[in-house]
Amino acid sequence: MSRNIFSLLLAMTMLIIYTNGYSQGVAISETNAPPDPSAMLDVESTTRGFLPPRLTSAQRAAILAPASGLLVFDTDFNALFVMTGEGWMRVDYGDKWLKDEDNNLTYNLGKVGIGVSYPVTELEIDGQIKINGGGPGAGKVLTSDAAGTATWLNTPMSILGTAQSSGYSNITSDFSFFVPPAMIELPEAASIMIHSSRGLGTTTGINASGTLSLYICYRNTNGGFLQSIGGGILGLRLPANTRIPFSLSYSTPLLPAGIYEVGLCGLCYDPAQWNSNEYSYTSAMAYKLPAGTTGLSFNTQNSAEGNLSRNPTEENKSSAPGNSPVVPVAGSESPEIESNTTIEERIEQLSRENESIKTQLNEISRIIESGASSSSKK
Repeated sequence: MSRNIFSLLLAMTMLIIYTNGYSQGVAISETNAPPDPSAMLDVESTTRGFLPPRLTSAQRAAILAPASGLLVFDTDFNALFVMTGEGWMRVDYGDKWLKDEDNNLTYNLGKVGIGVSYPVTELEIDGQIKINGGGPGAGKVLTSDAAGTATWLNTPMSILGTAQSSGYSNITSDFSFFVPPAMIELPEAASIMIHSSRGLGTTTGINASGTLSLYICYRNTNGGFLQSIGGGILGLRLPANTRIPFSLSYSTPLLPAGIYEVGLCGLCYDPAQWNSNEYSYTSAMAYKLPAGTTGLSFNTQNSAEGNLSRNPTEENKSSAPGNSPVVPVAGSESPEIESNTTIEERIEQLSRENESIKTQLNEISRIIESGASSSSKK
């Protein structure tokens, strides 16, 4: 017995001497190596690991006053958790971002906000986004394929807004709108495609003084003049008890930002002869083509202040009875129609005008289809 007591005392003495010799830390080692000077506890092994306390999430949450730095293994999450002082944090997520062996970052715990305190979507950014990949360029839009991969592509047309109007308005002897104009806003420099129609007729017939000229027009509401575009339909007359719809479509040149009135306008020296009229319908679309797009051409535009005479000239007033007092349009490509032409000739003239309109619309359709085809191929 005495031998055993002696051995125990000797072992305790050696442990005290060893501990005092390495008062900077304690080493647990398979090779009896001393602890690292920077460590209070140095565990060394090539065959076994360190096993922290294993708790369920409820047990971990029930720890009283956990110290900052306290480390446990949560068996519900199968992950290490450390107390940061503000709460438990899963160690393998670090600051909630997980980096894999390829240095890819993944976030799995919630939503991401950049410049946003409480994001409501998976990614919410308060500020401008810059994307360098995918071939960016002026006038391009970001599109996606079926897999969600985004690419910058040219767009055939950017639609900035639409407008429409309908209603009844009087025909006047002034150069003015003959329909309630549609009101459309251009948030930036853009063009406006305008289509306007109205049923016009007479019960008494139209003589030389009542001939009518129609145009597509626009006007900036901020003090702008009424502008006509295209050649218009000039010198219109109808026999008694006749009413037909008149329609015109045309696109404006590039206009500065602003609010515009658009629709059919015209001039008639004796509007009382047009006494069997119907409602009008006007549609407008503000659009912008990509930079460098060509293929659309525009006739000379005219204004009430400049090229369009608002009242007959003295020469027109003294014209022979067989001549129509048609308002001359400077730069117009449509010839004036004499008042002694037949209804068939008028219809033929309208057909020619409609063909010109269709050419413009077909050209825009071609540009749109070309852009759509390019997008599908990519």
